Amino acid sequence: MRAGSETDGDEEWEKLMIDGIGGVFLFSNDTKRLAAWYRDCLGIVAAGEDSECNSTYATFNYRDIENPEIKRTLAWAIMSTDQDIKDKPRTGQINYRVKNLGEVLSHLKSKGVALEKTAEYPSYGNFAWVRDPDGNKIELWEPSESQ
Repeated sequence: MRAGSETDGDEEWEKLMIDGIGGVFLFSNDTKRLAAWYRDCLGIVAAGEDSECNSTYATFNYRDIENPEIKRTLAWAIMSTDQDIKDKPRTGQINYRVKNLGEVLSHLKSKGVALEKTAEYPSYGNFAWVRDPDGNKIELWEPSESQ
């Protein structure tokens, strides 16, 4: 079900509503350090730096499910902040889909990353939770065969 379609609202309005996620944006006082952690621990390699936004970014391409001819891009960026956010609580969480959760967790352990929790939900798959060096919560998800 698409976002915003839980009610029998106006179809034209629903067409204007959210139809996906365009980007994930993390904020850090040390973008290079955090980008290196994501590269070394989760394999997200920065595609470049954007001086206009003062960010390090990567992109993930995918196809529109309704029209596979349409190619879409999800932006993932670590953006610099002028506010001191070191040791400040984080409330968000990013879910990263993984191919083999066991291998990812072994790799993270070798990098000294503490595992907070794991869970199995048979209809969805296996999950694990960790935090990056800035305290951002990360959910790792290995989908079940049906996903």
